[in-house]
Amino acid sequence: MYKSGMKFFAAVLSLLMCGCTQVAEETHSVVTETSAAENPYPVEVGSLIFDSSPETAGSLSPAVTEIICELGFGDKIIGRSSYCDYPESVKDKTDLGSSANPDADTIISAAPQLLISMSPIAKKDITAIENGGTRVWIIPAPGSVEELYGCYGEIAAVFGGRLNSAAAAEDALEPLKKSLNEAEGSMDSFVYIMSPELAAASNSTFAGDFFSYFGKNSAGDMDDISMTAEELLELDPKWLILPEYVDRYELPEETAELSAVKNDRIIVLDKDILERIERPTSRLDGAVYDILEQIENIENSSGGENTAENEVGE
Repeated sequence: MYKSGMKFFAAVLSLLMCGCTQVAEETHSVVTETSAAENPYPVEVGSLIFDSSPETAGSLSPAVTEIICELGFGDKIIGRSSYCDYPESVKDKTDLGSSANPDADTIISAAPQLLISMSPIAKKDITAIENGGTRVWIIPAPGSVEELYGCYGEIAAVFGGRLNSAAAAEDALEPLKKSLNEAEGSMDSFVYIMSPELAAASNSTFAGDFFSYFGKNSAGDMDDISMTAEELLELDPKWLILPEYVDRYELPEETAELSAVKNDRIIVLDKDILERIERPTSRLDGAVYDILEQIENIENSSGGENTAENEVGE
């Protein structure tokens, strides 16, 4: 066995020293693979494959419109949803309706190569739009900050190719990532109450995951978004987060015994912050800093007196 192995080794060595043709073929193979790796397309996202960057696009989601513009591809947008109002430059684009009620005739007439939505579109509308020559891409709405980062990466890859997409997405997201790093541990434990009936945001929701960057989400592991006052008292978070449409005095009277209520550690989110959370993009960094400012104001106040009604952003 040993002698056989030595003979094999000698044969291989001989080929390496004398087989110039074989070495040249292997070198060519490496060059070919490198060339393929440097090709920015095709790009595969979900079940779709893109062989080149879409020349024109329509967006039925405000967040998607904003992300496309932020990544530097705003000139490709020729149509937008009725709710797209940022950046200012998109307001003069053709109104294509909404995900729930797309204007199929207008979309077909505008003929964007690609139509994107973060919300479901009725199958009959998708069929009509695709029959008109426009591809439809439904991007799942992000359920976490990490999934938002993924949306940036996919959109950058589709419009800019695979080679530079990661860097482009990273540049766009840098301010948000920086702000979230600064927010870490700023709020101890918290619960984000979304309704007077004590619907709470778990970590399986985007809002719950977003706020978990500030501290421990006491309702993070909940399977059901609703809880009883007794369950909330048992969690006893150090902070409460409320949307502006939920008055603290609308909550069950038992919640007056919460540490957060007793110490006036209540964050109230105004319309602008709520919209940024509901339509998340990198502009969430502004929401982060507004929330951090309110936390600082509450902690610097004398026992937090009369601060609970101060809204973020005012």
